[in-house]
Amino acid sequence: MKVSVIIPAYNVSEYIDACIDSVMNQSYPDLEVIVVEDGSTDDTGEKLKQLQQKYPSLHVIRKENGGLSAARNDGVKLSTGTYLAFVDSDDVIDRTMYERMVKSLEQADAEIVTIGVSRLRGEDVYPSVLHERFMQETKIGTNLHETNELLYDTTSWNKLFKRSFWDENQFAFPVGKTFEDIPVVIPAYLKAERVNLLASIGYYWRSRESSGSITQQRNNVRMVKDRLDALRVCDQAFKGVTDTKLIQAKKDKFLAIDLFSMIEWLFLAPKEDYEEIRGLVSSYIEQADLKTDLVRLPKRKRKMFEALLSDRQSAFKWQGRLYFLQKAFGKISFPSKNK
Repeated sequence: MKVSVIIPAYNVSEYIDACIDSVMNQSYPDLEVIVVEDGSTDDTGEKLKQLQQKYPSLHVIRKENGGLSAARNDGVKLSTGTYLAFVDSDDVIDRTMYERMVKSLEQADAEIVTIGVSRLRGEDVYPSVLHERFMQETKIGTNLHETNELLYDTTSWNKLFKRSFWDENQFAFPVGKTFEDIPVVIPAYLKAERVNLLASIGYYWRSRESSGSITQQRNNVRMVKDRLDALRVCDQAFKGVTDTKLIQAKKDKFLAIDLFSMIEWLFLAPKEDYEEIRGLVSSYIEQADLKTDLVRLPKRKRKMFEALLSDRQSAFKWQGRLYFLQKAFGKISFPSKNK
């Protein structure tokens, strides 16, 4: 069973060797590895030439810069595997990741296979808070209705997607947008009848020190707009869903994770950014009818939303500072370990 692994690469000279080495040295042999070099301005392209000499089976496609989504979509068009996989070019994967994922398909055929994630900073490995909610136990042949926690597993790169399932539903990453995974993964989970969930760690998601990693920026108006657009795509996908437990789980996740991330650092934003982001978030909460669900949030998060929605900026800033004080005092220190 061939797995096509698509790796967009843009200005990742520092990380590309480790990424490609981790993919090309997989214990699972039947891989088609396609790197889409997206018009890098550093020496990523030169390093890929060297990697092609090291790994003759490595396919490298070079194109003008078009962004992460366009590069992934181009890679999908060129791929020939039974299953699709994506890897970000600054991350690394465990040597047995694809072997374990494909082996699960012997137990139950599935449209999606997903595996556990850890964060990586330098040589230190620590838990991914985002993914821990679904990494509680291995479940073979589950689905989103049975395992609502999959709503927290919104990244594309720790997964296998059956190619026929991908094509049948015409999935594609939204070009020119950040948070490009959410509007693909959640609708895919809704469509999938069977998901193999592997709780063991397979993917190492790098925390980059520089500001170049787009998902680690804060108080960015464009990114707030893109994330809200992603949530609206998911809302549209949920039209017709009658599973009240799942609908409530989606609302809880959107408030506690997606929407809260947009306002978590907003008390430090310049006034004009604060006003614009406040308006965008408030408008979405109103349109999505989420006000009555605020009571389900932890007290400090709820207080921040309430102050924001009532346009009490001083109270919002105060609640924001209290939230961070509470977070600092209650923070759990995880001992890092060498991967």
